Amino acid sequence: MADYQNTSVRPLRRERLKVSTACQACRLRKAKCDGGRPACIRCLRRGKACTYSINSNAVERQTKREPLVPKAPTIRSHSPVSASSPNSGACSLSTTSTSGPSSRSAQTDEDQEPDLDRDPTRAYYSTHGQFAGEVAAAIDVRAGLVPATTSNLVPFVDAPLFGALDLDFPYKGLNPATALPPRAHADRLVCIYWQYIDPVEPVLSRERFLHDYEATFARSGALLHAEHDVWLSILNVVFALAVQRQEFIPAQQRDEEGNRYFQRAWALLRPEAILWQPGTIELVQCLMLMNRYLHCTSNQLKTWMTAGLAIRIAQSICCHLPDGSSAKQSSVDRQLKEQVWASCVALDRCVSWSLGRTSAPSLISLPNRADAMSTSASYLQGGKHAGHLSRELHEIGNQIQLAQTQTRNPLAARLGLPRLYQLDDYHAVAVQLDACINKWENDLPSDWKLKNLGKVVDRASRAERYVLHLRLLHSRIVLYRPMLARLYSLKSHPAANQAQPIPPSLSDRLLRECAGLCVETAQKLTSLIIETLEPNEPMGLLPWWYRVYYLHIAGTNFLAAMFEADLFTASVSQSWRDVLSALRAHEHLSIYVQQCIRTFELLSTRILGTQYPTPDATGGMPPEEATSGSLFDHIFQDLGFDCDSFLFGMEDFTEGGAR
Repeated sequence: MADYQNTSVRPLRRERLKVSTACQACRLRKAKCDGGRPACIRCLRRGKACTYSINSNAVERQTKREPLVPKAPTIRSHSPVSASSPNSGACSLSTTSTSGPSSRSAQTDEDQEPDLDRDPTRAYYSTHGQFAGEVAAAIDVRAGLVPATTSNLVPFVDAPLFGALDLDFPYKGLNPATALPPRAHADRLVCIYWQYIDPVEPVLSRERFLHDYEATFARSGALLHAEHDVWLSILNVVFALAVQRQEFIPAQQRDEEGNRYFQRAWALLRPEAILWQPGTIELVQCLMLMNRYLHCTSNQLKTWMTAGLAIRIAQSICCHLPDGSSAKQSSVDRQLKEQVWASCVALDRCVSWSLGRTSAPSLISLPNRADAMSTSASYLQGGKHAGHLSRELHEIGNQIQLAQTQTRNPLAARLGLPRLYQLDDYHAVAVQLDACINKWENDLPSDWKLKNLGKVVDRASRAERYVLHLRLLHSRIVLYRPMLARLYSLKSHPAANQAQPIPPSLSDRLLRECAGLCVETAQKLTSLIIETLEPNEPMGLLPWWYRVYYLHIAGTNFLAAMFEADLFTASVSQSWRDVLSALRAHEHLSIYVQQCIRTFELLSTRILGTQYPTPDATGGMPPEEATSGSLFDHIFQDLGFDCDSFLFGMEDFTEGGAR
């Protein structure tokens, strides 16, 4: 018992020195090595770079510590992990050093070989799910606990917001007559979809949908726009989403009915119709609708694959080309293809930022914003104005991700290939991207500006405007988060602290300012979500799963801020309480929300309990003398992510852009 108590208050250390845990430098010298991470004591004293073989037991032991959030499948480089800089290894956006045991004959002393990827000014990239898991793991370590082996689920990653959805069941045959509800119930679900879901997730053409819908129930024999099974699949996913949108239905009943409709849709969409038959607009729309539903389940692979298939099929029918594939197309068909491609881009960005995969670039030419605004009233009424603004914002988000992932290609660097961004200092690029976001926001039409959203009378129009501003704030968080990560990584590393100039440089001040901006943006995100809550309405302004997702993003940033008293101010503490209060208002919607609240409260109690004598578990005000944790760098140890593991190649995007 005494031994256990001692280990609970001391940082976790390895029991004894082993050859298998030694770094490459000590192993070559046959010197004793303590196996310290990110750098052993011997290398720190000598001021040399410290690298580890990926096959060492030390690495294996580290990877056996299961993160609190399951990682998205990645392709990791089989190369030693650099430890010469605070943001080395997994923290670095750049790939790790390519020099390892297999290349010993080509070098006499690996410590002397220059490695650009060990530059502490490099940026790093992580998804929200990875960041949330590492924050939780770091809090456990800070509290003297071994990180839990169970997973903390994350919305839009693996959290079953819609309950348990089994898609691997044997489904032999399906009678279309039994796949549809009574007409009155179907009419109600369709009305809910077009009034409460389509404004924030536009996918379908209303005119085409209603034509096929009437023909289906009237059994008039009229020709459908889509192949029959594809159309029935679309209809069942519409029913499933409409069921989930109804917040007043008990969660168990809602999940059972919604998942039953989705299972029917899944069984109707045969693989041979997706993969080997010529693509159609309706097939792309069906896959996108399925993706929206799967995003709220634990089916990560199916979520990713439906997004990739939708984009590839859309490219095959030339949706990504500005003028369509044929001059014979009508203007209606061209506009529909443009709308479908815009929805594909939006879907891809959401999936990419959630699951941690490379985004597909948007190569569609956008019309001038002034021209888009002045086309006609029907243009705006049809939601095309919102789609145009969303595509502009998605393109900015694409540039943010490119800026954070450009340095992960060492082969291109060795070949001397030009890069879109020269990332010697990520924050220098971030300043330009921040200016782009500010310009985009300032150029919004008056009725789209945040201060005027409350004046918009039409509920659907107000909802699409709120979603646009939520995505804007999310883009800012993604932009600032690497700065927050680098700040704490540098601060927690002894060697880096000694190397910091006194007084702080402009770069140091900018890093701290951007970390504060990340937390400040999370506060704005919280306030905006609370504005959309309408407790007296049967259905909120936004889909409840959107609200839970953004509240989780804000709450995770506040947990990270608790490591630093300068960031976790009284104002941030109040925002943290607001997040918990807003989540409690969603407890009845999903069992996951209840689990999320308990997890947030437990983690905040642990981290505040390590800093303050009498912490407030729900987010009490921190004293001025609190200090940040020296173990915060554990948050970023496992953030190595290969963004080049996009399952679908990029060649068609390049070819489609050349006309």
